Amino acid sequence: YQKLNSVKGKKAVYAFFGIEYVDGKILSPFFGFIKPLLKKGNSKTGARVKTWSILPGTGKFTAMIDGKQLCINGTCNCDCIGCYAKSGFYKTSDVIRSNFINTYLSRNYTNFVKRAIIAQIYADKIEMVRIHAAGDFFSSKYIDMWKEIVNACENTSFWTYTKNSAAETAFDDFSNANIVKSIIPGIGINFGHCDYIIDAYNKLMAAGERVYICRCGIDDNQHCENCAGCSKNKYVLFVEHSTDYKAKQDPMYNTLAEIIEKQPKQLVNGI
Repeated sequence: YQKLNSVKGKKAVYAFFGIEYVDGKILSPFFGFIKPLLKKGNSKTGARVKTWSILPGTGKFTAMIDGKQLCINGTCNCDCIGCYAKSGFYKTSDVIRSNFINTYLSRNYTNFVKRAIIAQIYADKIEMVRIHAAGDFFSSKYIDMWKEIVNACENTSFWTYTKNSAAETAFDDFSNANIVKSIIPGIGINFGHCDYIIDAYNKLMAAGERVYICRCGIDDNQHCENCAGCSKNKYVLFVEHSTDYKAKQDPMYNTLAEIIEKQPKQLVNGI
């Protein structure tokens, strides 16, 4: 990739990887011209973070895209109750269409997806990528695709979460990528109410594990672009933040807040 140092302009960078780029879109197999595959994150991730999403859950998704009637399964090995990736923003037609295209291309044109993502990272100088804002690792071929992307983009930080035990160690050989276990052995899922998070944190710390409690969702000033918690720790715990549960009204919130404040700061590049 040292040859890229002499390549100027997005169109030329994409061409280096065999991808046609015209007016902000790339030419994909089957779907024609589409927007680049990595998307802008939300207010919690921050502007420096780009995200990759595919269809969540195990059910079938049907969509009419450019006159083509398509049906494809979700990519997770379970259907979580209250899954955030099946509600709100993720139910809008544009997001479903984007995730449908990403899923279809990942299953049928893996090499194209790999080249398109690497090209976009170099063309846009992307520093941070959250893999699977929705979805999960669904095959060994797909896992290998992401390993090749991570290996090719050593100056970019990648992180993701998985409930697929076969994928948990996929990034162990890379210093610029981390996979957080969403299912904690002997404990359960990695998010919940304040008392649940406190208990999980204490058990993991007692076992000598690398664990961090995320501030996002309870601290409006905390964004992923400023935090390396998910890039450094084997376990990351999330306080539930939803319309049905208000963490700051929980009697155990102050106890949890004390633990959070005592945590070593997980800063990106020391900032």
